[in-house]
Order: sequence, then C-alpha cells, then structure tokens
Amino acid sequence: MKNHILKSLLVILTVLVPLSMCATVYNGVCGEHLTWSYDTETAHMTIEGYGELKDVVDSLWWNKQVLQASSWATNYETYYPYNSCKTISLPEGLTGFSGAIFRDWWNLTACDIPEGVTKIPANLFEKCYKLKEIKLPNSVDTVGQCAFANCTTMVKCDLGKGVKYIGQMTFMNCYALNSVRWSDCLEEIDGSIFDGEPNRAIYDENDVATIPLRDTLFFPATFRSNKQISWCLHSNPVIVWNAKNPPASSSVFYNLYDYWNGDFIFGPDVEFVPAKLCQQVRMKKIVLPEGCKYIGAGAFASNNQLDTVLLPSTLTAIHMEAFKGCSKIKHIVIPEHVTAINSSCFLNCSALQRVEMPDGISTIGDNAFSGCPNLDSIVLPKELTMIGGSAFTGIKLQDSLVIPDKVISIGTNAFAGWLSLKELSIGKNVVLIGDDAFRGDSAITHISVWAATPPMVSEGTLADIPDSAWLSVLPDSRKLYREHPYWGRFRMNDTPDSAMVQRTVIVDAAETTADFTWPTDSLANTYQIDIYKDGNVFCHLTLGNRGQLLGISFAPKRNRQEAGELPYTLSFKVTGLDEASRYTYILSVLDEQGTPIHVYAGDFATTGFEGDLKQPDGNEVLPTPPIIPGDPDTSVFTRLSLPDGNKPVANYQLSIRNGKLLLITPTGTFTVSGQRIE
Repeated sequence: MKNHILKSLLVILTVLVPLSMCATVYNGVCGEHLTWSYDTETAHMTIEGYGELKDVVDSLWWNKQVLQASSWATNYETYYPYNSCKTISLPEGLTGFSGAIFRDWWNLTACDIPEGVTKIPANLFEKCYKLKEIKLPNSVDTVGQCAFANCTTMVKCDLGKGVKYIGQMTFMNCYALNSVRWSDCLEEIDGSIFDGEPNRAIYDENDVATIPLRDTLFFPATFRSNKQISWCLHSNPVIVWNAKNPPASSSVFYNLYDYWNGDFIFGPDVEFVPAKLCQQVRMKKIVLPEGCKYIGAGAFASNNQLDTVLLPSTLTAIHMEAFKGCSKIKHIVIPEHVTAINSSCFLNCSALQRVEMPDGISTIGDNAFSGCPNLDSIVLPKELTMIGGSAFTGIKLQDSLVIPDKVISIGTNAFAGWLSLKELSIGKNVVLIGDDAFRGDSAITHISVWAATPPMVSEGTLADIPDSAWLSVLPDSRKLYREHPYWGRFRMNDTPDSAMVQRTVIVDAAETTADFTWPTDSLANTYQIDIYKDGNVFCHLTLGNRGQLLGISFAPKRNRQEAGELPYTLSFKVTGLDEASRYTYILSVLDEQGTPIHVYAGDFATTGFEGDLKQPDGNEVLPTPPIIPGDPDTSVFTRLSLPDGNKPVANYQLSIRNGKLLLITPTGTFTVSGQRIE
C-alpha cells in the first residue's frame, strides 16, 4: 500500500512541479495529422499539421473530461492548462473541428481560423468569456448553434463572405456585442441568434439581458429564412432587408420592439413583403422600393412607432391586417394599381387622418378602417363595388358621405358611429345595406338615394337616423320609397333637389332644327318648353303627359296610368331657326299643381353666330349633357354649332291652323311638330 501511495505522489509531483516552478512546454497529438504544443509562460498554443482537429487524443492535458474527474483538480487556472490558454495558432492545412473543442476556454482572447475550414461546429467557442473579437475565413459557409454563446466580452464578429447558414442562439448572452458582419449570400438564420438571459454573476438581479448592437445588418437577396430572430434589449442596428424571394410568410423581425430604435431599410431587390415580417417592430418609417408588388398579411401590424409610409407605384396588393394597430400613421397614399383594401388592413390606426385611394379600388374589406376616429376626409373610389362590414366604423369628423354608383353592397356596421355625419348620398346600383350600417348616425338630416328600387335594408339599418331626415329619390321611384316599411318613414321633398334631376336631356341640331329629347316622369302632368332668342321669348310650347302638343288632334293617345307602364323617352323638334343667332331653352317638367319636378336648361347657336362658338384649340363645340341647375338663371349652358341656314329673322309668333302648330316669322311660316318615341 505504501509503495502505491508513493508512486501516485510521484506522478502528481511530476506534473505539478513544472507548472508551479518554471515555464513548461506541453505537447501531444490532436488529430490524425495534427500535433499541439502549449507554452505555460506565454499561455500560447500552437497546433501544426493538417486535417481535422479532434477532441479525442492521447494526452491527459487535452482530455478535459479526465482532468475534471480527477480528485485533485480543485482549481481550474492552476491545473487546467487549456483554461489558461490565451491565444491559439492554427495551421493553414486545418480542414475543420470535430466538435466543441474550445468550449469553456475562459481565458482565450484570440483565435485565427485559416482558409479551408467550411464549418464552425455548434458550441465551438461557447463560454470563451475573454474572446473579444473573431474573424471567420470566407471558406466558412455554416455557423452552428451556440457557436459563440456566452462570449460575454466579445465586441466584434466578422463571419466572412461565404456564410449561408447561422444556427440558433449563436450570439446568446453576448452582452458586449456591437458589430456583426455576415455575407451577401446568407440564406438562413435558424431562429433566435441574439437571445439572452440575465447573467446574475455580471448584472444586478434587476437588470435584463442587453446586446448593444450598433451595426448594419444586411439581409441579402439570397435570404430565404422565415424563423424569428429574437433581439435583446437596447439592440439598435440598422437593418437592411433586401431578400428577393423569401417565404410568403415570415416572422424574422417579430417582436423587434422593446428598446430598438434603429432604422429599417428595404433594399432595391425587394419584390414583396412577406406576411408577418415586421409585426411589433419599433420602426418609424417605411419606404418600399419601386418594383415591390405586394405587402403580405400582417406585415407591419402593431408597429406603434410607425408614422411614415411611402408605397411604390408598382404595388398591386395590400393584404389583410398589413398595417393593423399602427397607431401613429397620419397619412397614407394608396398607389393606383391597388384594387382592394383588404380586411382589417388599417384597423385601429387611431392617428390616421387622411387616406388617398385610387379610383380603381373595387373592394374595401371588413374592418378595413375601423377604429380610425380621426379620419377627416374619405372619398370613396369610383370603381368601388363592395364595402365590407364595419369598414369605416367610428369616423367622427366627416359631415357628408357619397357612396359611388358602382357599389352593390354595404356591410353590417359599415358606417356606424359617424357622430358628425349629416348628408348621405347612396349610389344607383346599391342593392343591399347590412344591418346597423348607420347605427348611431343620429345627426343625418338628408339622404339622397339614386337607386331606382329601394335597397334592401333591415329594421336596424336606418333605425338611428331621425324620422325628421329628408329623403330625396328619383321622381319615378317616389312611390316605391313612400310605400317601403323602412325608407318610407322619412320626409320626402315635394320638389326634388336639383341634384336628383336626371341629366339625360339631349339637344341636337340638323340645319336649322333643334331636337329636344328627355325622359318621362310618372308624376308629370305637362312638359313646358321655352325658347329664347337674345333674351326674348321665341317659342313657348306645352306638351301633355304623353308628349302630345296640347290641342293637336293627331297626337298619339296613351293612358299614362296603365298598369306596369315604364318610363319612356319623349322628343320634340323645332325648325326654322335663325342661322346667326344664339338661343336659350328651359324645359320644365310640371306636376298637376304646376310645380317643377325637373328643370333642363341650356343654350345653342347657329354656325353663323359671330360669338364664341369654338374652343380655344379651334375645334367646334360639341353637344354635351347640360348641367341641370336648380335655378335657370344660374345655368351652365350647353353650346353646339348649327349649319348655315336662313338669315336673321324677328317678331316670331305661334299659331294653330288645321290641327298644325305653325311658327310665323316675317320671312315665312314654318311647321313645329311634336312626337313621341316609343
């Protein structure tokens, strides 16, 4: 027994004396063609040879597991040379590492990895607490998970120009890291490479993990990863996203928001923004490049610092929830090629004041602008056909609203809660208005409905609009609205607003003839035409409800009360006009009390008239539908040119002879005829 104890002590002394009394060089084998040597005085290790560096060797020093299991190993820095090593020289012939060889080398400050190495294994430099900087060669294409985890004093890491893959938690708890550079061919980051947890040995227990990253992180066109990168607090890099074909859905930057205040830039190669890419990111400005075509669902949702959004002209689609909860956006311009505002796209953008939408938008989805109480101006696109449920709930500042003519359906609660809405105009093609569409809109005083048939509504659709509101409809549709159980409760104007007059009157001319054409009205009793020349009455005609000249026996007879009769077109022709004079007309549609239902007005002149008959470019003024005024004295007239005819005449008068209406002038008598066009 004594001999065995003495022999053991001799072995221990053989190891300890060189370590404690003088510098010693240790050496051994660390690969099939690799050897190592370690100088205790310089704390430097030199590895020579070629091939793969291995962790299983013939040396007691290299085999950490054996040393850690030794009963006398009580102090890492005294008995573990590998823990005391500060620098390493690796040979140019090195091809790789068999595992986490340098993990727990607490005093390692530098390690230069040569060209030829293609992979950094998982955990290779984990817990190298004094490693401050590392640069990988361009030959490395893969960095394994936790490769630099817990390198708590590392300030800079250059991953070279060839890295395509970075494993998760690569820089976990790298509290001092402020510069990371990776390649322009990077394809995938496998998750939370910047994760961190409080390190109680370094930080007060009330502190949280921080990474003071200040670098520019460039995500190149080759990048295709869709996994979330978790960022530690106070990480403020400039992020450049230039991925050209990433997955359609991506959470790469999800939750990059706590204390991040860096800039987020979209590069020129970006063709679309993946769904969920930047949810809850504290970005302040978005500028998408020309060439970008669509924004994915939820791409920028819940960015509560975002206040500026500039979209490219090439954009064609903005998907659902794209800007949901972006509570600081005040103004946004939708590019002209976008055809839909999808569901919840701008939901709860509470600061949004103005939205400019192109005419080509056909759909506004459910909740698209719900929760945007500060919108002070909404102009709905001309091509709009569908308005979704709760699309504009809660608008407070706008006092008038025009639903375009192409809209077919309006969803439930679509315009509920518009506290200041007073005037509402509903287009002619609206068929369905959902329940509670105007719930709470108790300030409405006037509704204009252009649809010939009352749109389908429920009891709750119009329930909160006061009974005292005025309803204006097309004259031929009054009876239908009056008899409707919900529309019929509003007050209806006896004389329709000028805005409701059908603008279909046509004034045409052939030689010295003017042709007046207009639609009938079911409530009309007579039609009255007044033609003026130089301010004086030239012709006054009264037609019956079927278009017949009153007192003319050959006029066609028709009972306008006939069941099922539909509106038809009337035409009246006046001949014998002066070739060089200007004329004014007023065509009035009168009910049985002589009250105007429609008023059509305009003026025309013969080609011999020497006034302003041509446009500035010299072209003849062509017939256009007149703008129907409420007051003929304020008319905007229609001008048209008539061919040459007789010379000026005066002192016109009308006469009925033998059942014919004659226009008598100093130069002759002309026939004035009326007819109905079936």
